[in-house]
Amino acid sequence: MDEVLTVEELSAGYRGRIVVRGIDLSLHRGDIVGLLGANGSGKSTLTRAITGQIPLIGGSVAIDGIDLAAALERAKAGFGLAIEPHELPAPLSGRQYIELVASIRGCAPNDLPSGDLPGGDLLERLDLGRWIDRPIAEYSLGTRAKIAIVAALLGRPPLLIFDETLNGLDPVAAWEVKRVITALCASGRHAALVSTHVVEAVPTLCNRAVLMADGSLSRSWDAAQLAEAGRAPGVFEESVMQALRMRAAA
Repeated sequence: MDEVLTVEELSAGYRGRIVVRGIDLSLHRGDIVGLLGANGSGKSTLTRAITGQIPLIGGSVAIDGIDLAAALERAKAGFGLAIEPHELPAPLSGRQYIELVASIRGCAPNDLPSGDLPGGDLLERLDLGRWIDRPIAEYSLGTRAKIAIVAALLGRPPLLIFDETLNGLDPVAAWEVKRVITALCASGRHAALVSTHVVEAVPTLCNRAVLMADGSLSRSWDAAQLAEAGRAPGVFEESVMQALRMRAAA
């Protein structure tokens, strides 16, 4: 199956209060889709609904053809989620967290796609060797983000989801992670949903982008539009800001 994420008429929220509504979104193998929006726009709520962390109020989600509501655990095996750095369990070491995620996913802690990627071992490339056995509580924001990203790649799931995880990375780590995402999706076996505030990085990383505002998808950009924006620095950022200002004014 080419489609690894199918979201139809999704509505979700908390304690019966709808936060996101009417979301239609699909990702195919090879896609890297940027999820943009201001704070409070609903990006994290959408991510939590897609990954089964909160129940749906309406609509449906399928991961690699498996309905999330009908077969939650089977659907969860189809994605790797790099959670927000502050949500990582601070008392655990990086190695313990990776081992915990591997046990939940039913794979080995070293089942990372290093052989499929340019540049060798992922832990070395992200400079995690000296931190891996220290408590996450001692990590900087960027080091926490690196561990979250490594955990998401365990077991080589078809769908990769990054929830603001790239925001805290230093330039070298951000470059390495972008190479990883690009290589995996270029293989034709994976797709990635990247929620980020780093708007300027989207045209060079993603082949599609969507903008959330007030709990719904308000605008999208296809591959041709992103490619054109990538040839003119600042154009894509300006279009995103204009869309956000128009929505706020409305």
